[in-house]
Amino acid sequence: MIKKISLNLAIILFILPLGSAAHYIVGIVENAKDGTSANGQSIVLWNPAVGIQENVSDIIGPAGNSRTNNIYMIDCELLPSGCNVTNTLSLKVINNGDNYISQEKNVSVGGFGYDIVENITLNSPPNITLVNVDDSITSPQNEIDLIPAETKEVICSAIIYEYEGEESLINATGRFFDNVQSNYDSLEDNNEHYRNNSCLIDKNYGGVNEAAVYCSFYIWYYSNSENWNCTIEVTDNLSISSRGSDLSFINPLLALGVESVVTFNLTKSDITDEAILDVTNYGNVKINLSLSGYAFEQNDGLAMNCSEGEIRNIPVENEKYNLTNSNSGDITFEEFMISYKNLTSYPAVNKFNLEYRKDDLLNEATKSTYWRIHVPDGITGNCQGNIVFGAVRAPGD
Repeated sequence: MIKKISLNLAIILFILPLGSAAHYIVGIVENAKDGTSANGQSIVLWNPAVGIQENVSDIIGPAGNSRTNNIYMIDCELLPSGCNVTNTLSLKVINNGDNYISQEKNVSVGGFGYDIVENITLNSPPNITLVNVDDSITSPQNEIDLIPAETKEVICSAIIYEYEGEESLINATGRFFDNVQSNYDSLEDNNEHYRNNSCLIDKNYGGVNEAAVYCSFYIWYYSNSENWNCTIEVTDNLSISSRGSDLSFINPLLALGVESVVTFNLTKSDITDEAILDVTNYGNVKINLSLSGYAFEQNDGLAMNCSEGEIRNIPVENEKYNLTNSNSGDITFEEFMISYKNLTSYPAVNKFNLEYRKDDLLNEATKSTYWRIHVPDGITGNCQGNIVFGAVRAPGD
């Protein structure tokens, strides 16, 4: 039996100028695996013993010295330090702004007028095919609900196609920011910008050219209610990065906190000492207050029920509040009536204009409210009641 063996050769043919003192470094740059042509890319040659700052370059393909697709031809004698036999020179395709480069290749200068370099392949940047950002509640999509006084985990994920193989991926980072008040390069701020510099790369996802990236962000309750941008950046082993992004809306969060118990002290008269209740905004919008009160159940017309005395109930209108000014010390009944507003059984909305938190180190989103009760004759013992605080979005927020 006669076996036939076929051999495919890539032949580089060039003609040296007569009498030329040039020494040409010649080679082929193969197109990127994503189909991008190597023609028109720039390739540089340098002596690593001197440094890349001293180099000569060529344009790959018909626009360059070779006048031939995918081929470059560089005269190493044009290096300021020249080139000598046995010198080891380095080459690589450099970034023209499109993120297509190559690994370095080395060549030893020989005694002839040219040297042929091992083939170089144009590197494809990582391809981010899908980005998604959301919280654990997937419906409705692209909406995030925060948690009062706490953080909420938001996960930004991406699918990556890496033409050189998933092992080429070496790092992934993510940034999650208010798309109106912030941008990708802004500093970290709990109201508007979060960063994750060590996102998970799952190389078990998909085939050998695919990977999934997961970036977690723990978002504070006072993050702005706006459209937010999650941008994931993936970097390969040649330090080439690609970015992809997705938008999601952080919903308004109306929430507040007050002390669970307030004590009214009755000392010299039938009007209690002023009690102070601090209100903290645990949401992400400016709020007004709705206030109401009851003793046994809502809308019972009472502020408190007492344990002893001929009269056991205090009417709701006997409990009063001031949301702006303190009136400490002893006051007359007339001053009490003028300086404070009646509590009601039904929720009454009051202007309060309590901003949401803006300081990451100190919670400044707190204001005081001031309370007194007129205790009718005949009441003794301990009295208990309920004040209901509600958050209402303030106009103009």
